[in-house]
Amino acid sequence: MRRLSQAQLAAEAARAARYLTVGGAGLALDAAVFMLLSHFGQGRAVARGVSLAAATCLTWAINRRVTFARTGRKRREELMRYAAVALCAQATNYTLFLVVGAMAPSLHPLVLIPCCAAVSASISYTGQRLFTFRPATSASL
Repeated sequence: MRRLSQAQLAAEAARAARYLTVGGAGLALDAAVFMLLSHFGQGRAVARGVSLAAATCLTWAINRRVTFARTGRKRREELMRYAAVALCAQATNYTLFLVVGAMAPSLHPLVLIPCCAAVSASISYTGQRLFTFRPATSASL
């Protein structure tokens, strides 16, 4: 296994910090959309599905510009890759939200949302870093 240099470790730490910052913006949008839809009578399952979709769109747009380097892929291909990884991570997030919420209905959604997001963040970062935003090879262009 190849060891990373100090510079590579520092760059990875900075990228992870940017990813978490962008994730914080997505989390804020997630919670706001969820609470707004809940306020207008949507059930937890629908409100959370919509709020996760909104957050995913926001984080893709920002991560593409701020967190990761250009991949050399077309925007559409990159979006499809992002969506595939996000689907796995957000499915984990969504399932945890529904299951834990059903098991502990007294927990406020604004407690559940960040807890579930924290669990799914490692899935998301790993997939986005190693799949979505991995530089394209000349064969995939």
